[in-house]
Amino acid sequence: MAEKTPWHIKGEYIEVCSCDFGCPCNYSGFPTKGVCEAIVAFKIDKGSHGATKLDGLKVLEAVKWPGAIHEGNGTAAVFIEESATEDQRSALIRILTAQDGGMPFELLAETVADVKGPFFMPVTFESNGTKTKASAPGVEAELTPFTNPVTGEEHEVHTVIPGGFIWKDGHVAQSAKNVAKVDGIEFDWTGQNAYFANVEWSNEETPESKTKFSG
Repeated sequence: MAEKTPWHIKGEYIEVCSCDFGCPCNYSGFPTKGVCEAIVAFKIDKGSHGATKLDGLKVLEAVKWPGAIHEGNGTAAVFIEESATEDQRSALIRILTAQDGGMPFELLAETVADVKGPFFMPVTFESNGTKTKASAPGVEAELTPFTNPVTGEEHEVHTVIPGGFIWKDGHVAQSAKNVAKVDGIEFDWTGQNAYFANVEWSNEETPESKTKFSG
């Protein structure tokens, strides 16, 4: 077995999807509309793959599954920001396709049957909690917080999943934009579920991962 290159990513993450608020995929595993269509994006604050630094890079995906995510057969358009060097591009591709293992990509990659790209194009990620925006050519995601219907004040809501493999504390929001039209992937789920989270991912084995994969 080929030796895996160690990698680690710490940063900010958003997802906007076709589900109702909160997204039942986080609870029962099955989407509100019967299908899952989503935009996910992350900005790496600090990261590395072997000796290759990944700090500051941004990745965005528009993805759709014909049923629940765990049922597979997904299609994804993958964008890596064009400023990434050749070494950084190769590193991110290995991470995203789970060639070096590690969560969450080790599970998610198995659910996608058709990958468009990766496209090395401009990717934006404007960090602002539940007001974060992200985009790539043909794809736009924007979060907006809930507001109290009486006072108009912003309403903070969290979903906490202690054993979550993508995020553990998700700030729940709604999408002000969730639009994709790229290479056969086309949807508009504006107004549906959204999440913002601080994330930390790695392929380094931890006591938690040993428990999770022990059977």
